[in-house]
Amino acid sequence: MRSERDKAVGICMRSERNYVVGVCLKAGLPIGRGGWMKALFITCNGIEDAAFGGAKASQRNYELLKRSADVDVMTIRKRSGAASALSVLQGYFPPIAKRDLKAVKGKLDRYDLVFFDGSHFGNIVKYVKGRGVKTICFFHNCEYDYIEVRFGTQKSIKKSIYKKIIAKQEGLAARYADCNIAFTLRDAERIRRLYSVPLPQILPLSLKDVYEKRTPGNGERECLLFGPLGQANEEAFGWFVKNVSPYLHCRTRAAGRGFEAHQKDWASDKVTVQGYVEDIARLYADAACVAIPLLSGGGMKIKTAEALMFGKYIFGTAEAFAGYEPDYEKFGERCDSAEEFIQKINAFLEENRDSFYAGSRRLYEEKYSLQASGKAFDSILEGMSKD
Repeated sequence: MRSERDKAVGICMRSERNYVVGVCLKAGLPIGRGGWMKALFITCNGIEDAAFGGAKASQRNYELLKRSADVDVMTIRKRSGAASALSVLQGYFPPIAKRDLKAVKGKLDRYDLVFFDGSHFGNIVKYVKGRGVKTICFFHNCEYDYIEVRFGTQKSIKKSIYKKIIAKQEGLAARYADCNIAFTLRDAERIRRLYSVPLPQILPLSLKDVYEKRTPGNGERECLLFGPLGQANEEAFGWFVKNVSPYLHCRTRAAGRGFEAHQKDWASDKVTVQGYVEDIARLYADAACVAIPLLSGGGMKIKTAEALMFGKYIFGTAEAFAGYEPDYEKFGERCDSAEEFIQKINAFLEENRDSFYAGSRRLYEEKYSLQASGKAFDSILEGMSKD
């Protein structure tokens, strides 16, 4: 008759698509292999529509977890303004509310692990921990600090309320989770100091490989700005097309979902404005280089990893390269002013370099692909099994 230990240890499974690694966290066993546990993945981003950075990161986390567990997904969608107000009154960070804690309570007995894809689930993390189920909390950024990016630097009642709530919820998540994970050392150190917890594990950003080799079109060379419309991208792209684009020896293409709204005020003989992009591979193939002039933000930037995946040379601010240090010197150049963007991009164009930069693609494969991050995630799970 099989022992309880034998039942808990997984079975090694190999295939070209999946190499499943298991550690039975709930039983506290050493590393095993196979479809060994049942996990609940809780997210506010969803994993279906990865059109913006946060959702792409969530999709990555889900794909990594699937390598080691049978995963169910619980997506907490954005609700009405009234529902958000109710969340605030209940002490939760919107769109999370008491109903979501109740939903978790009703199904928790099925799971060995709950993966919180975000740091604003504090009350739920605390409850799950109290029930003896293992927890992982993934910090897309330090949410308390990101409030300044989301709401801007101006004071407001709403901003003050949200900061107070996230400080409580993020603090509970950081203190009660069995394992905290952050994208960057910058965020990990901030979380440690802010909430007096051990330094979180570091798991750099990675992306599923969707690269397709394309021959560049015969059109004019372009410097690409790409990403969905949002506060940080709108601020950065607007600054670039005003202060840099007029002086470049190429056109600038500002593209991404929602940016068609700036067609009238940005488009010129030096700037092309495009909204939603159906064929991303074509967009990148036609770009001579990529500019990421972010002036604010948090975590690691999806658009940087995406440009690496498509083999692009990148010109970016310090914020664009956050979490990629010191690697960025291998695939791009840091620019701290409009003058530096102009000088360095024009120098790149004058050298007439190939629009496909093999060094970027190689670095993506080595450090920012799902295969690379899978190994790092397996090490984190193995470490948890020894706690």
